[in-house]
Amino acid sequence: MHRDLVQTRVHLSVLEVTDPRRRSATRLVLSATASPCPAVLDDFRDFVRTVRPDTDAAS
Repeated sequence: MHRDLVQTRVHLSVLEVTDPRRRSATRLVLSATASPCPAVLDDFRDFVRTVRPDTDAAS
């Protein structure tokens, strides 16, 4: 069975608070078959909006 896949990628870059010369990079990926993709794309966008650095983490 052949199914077309759709993929959406988001790359986030965050500067390190203590040393702005350093940064972290995070890649978020949504892969779905083509037919339900529009239905889950809004959920993926909502998820991406929630991604934040953990500023309470111990160094």
